[in-house]
Amino acid sequence: MNTDRRNAARGFSMIELVIVVAVTGIIAAIAVPRFADAASGRQFQAGKKQLLADIETIKLRARATSKQHTLKFFLNENMYVIVEGNEIDKNAIIIARDFDEDPFNLGIQRTSLGGDEVLVITPFGDLTPPTTVRLQLGSHTHDVILDGIADPGYAPVVSATAEEAKEAADSLVGSLLKLIL
Repeated sequence: MNTDRRNAARGFSMIELVIVVAVTGIIAAIAVPRFADAASGRQFQAGKKQLLADIETIKLRARATSKQHTLKFFLNENMYVIVEGNEIDKNAIIIARDFDEDPFNLGIQRTSLGGDEVLVITPFGDLTPPTTVRLQLGSHTHDVILDGIADPGYAPVVSATAEEAKEAADSLVGSLLKLIL
């Protein structure tokens, strides 16, 4: 009887504890990078979804109003603005999206547009020219492909600076907050 009690009260040996710690460390070493990749993947997906949703919204708006809309990328500021018409003026901004802020925290590294970084949404809701937008998070990049038509026959006039676009975005946010509160 006394021997049964001694065997029942016995704990783990040191070798058993070392094996459990080693296995736990190996599993953690495999799992942690996957969780980090999943977090950056969610940020890329959020950025891509927002960009595509904004473009779809403006396409619908262009069809409804029968007016051209213009999207201008400000790569150094990691943002874009969308205006009704073909002149990008801070008073005409409909959407201003800053990818430096949560939930994105992404950079807009480049587009395939060349120097002007301007897209046009025709009154028929067509995007022109087709382009690719590269989003960046650290050393990782993700390309968003925007299908469209090659040449609608006209070009927008850009007169707003990146600072004016940020100022307009801030005033839009302030106006929305006033409406909500």
